[in-house]
Amino acid sequence: MKTSKRFNSLNGLFIPFMMLASILTSCTEIIDFELADADPQLVVEASIPESQYAEVTLSKTINFNDKEKELVSNAMILLEDGFGTSEILQEISPGRYRSTKIKGVPGYSYALSVQADGDIQSIKSEDVMPKPVFIKRLRVRESIIPEIEGVEMPDWEVIVEYSDPEDEVNYYRFVEYVNGKVIASYVENDKLNNGKENKSFLTNVERKLVKGDTLTVEMQSISKAVYKYFYGFSTINTIVQGTNTTNPISNISGANLGYFSAHTVHRRSVVID
Repeated sequence: MKTSKRFNSLNGLFIPFMMLASILTSCTEIIDFELADADPQLVVEASIPESQYAEVTLSKTINFNDKEKELVSNAMILLEDGFGTSEILQEISPGRYRSTKIKGVPGYSYALSVQADGDIQSIKSEDVMPKPVFIKRLRVRESIIPEIEGVEMPDWEVIVEYSDPEDEVNYYRFVEYVNGKVIASYVENDKLNNGKENKSFLTNVERKLVKGDTLTVEMQSISKAVYKYFYGFSTINTIVQGTNTTNPISNISGANLGYFSAHTVHRRSVVID
């Protein structure tokens, strides 16, 4: 199983702690990404969650570090499923597009085509939604991990328990919310834990919780291609734009940055007491 090194968002999560965690549980990497300024590049963030409509956000990377995305409007986005159904996504707000007919179904394949800014070059992607895997138990507790001198340790431990299916390779993404706001996401595979009862420790030294907070974890079953894209962010500190080989490997043809994810969704919540 792959294990990430420390990177921007962890500010002190060192390799020794990650090695300890990987011994105790399946390995998990927190995802955070930061793009350096460069020539504008189209970013495609597309997903079709289980039982939900597809949504696509188009933006350009210019001024990304200033948190001012340049959203791309008036694009033509075509979504197709593997059974001949197709539709043009509607722009619901600047740069955000949504389907009104096609929803996500496990086992279905989906194809996405994007034409933006009058570019005649087509941008395409395909993804297949895996089978669902469910959270059996979600636990949150104050950290019991022994302190290591010089290493910043998390104040809280978030533990996700689930049964990994046998005889198949699985890839997961966990999205963490506190009081309805996304604070982090993580990815893992089952290379060392195939077919086992798993405990995934979502490690984040920046997580701050107080009594009454509601912590929610969304577990997504994702494809290998989507896993590789998000995992790419955990192995680099700064993403160089353009065609630089340090960019994460996208599953979108015709765009250097972005992803298209057809994924399952299962959530559990815990109120901090």
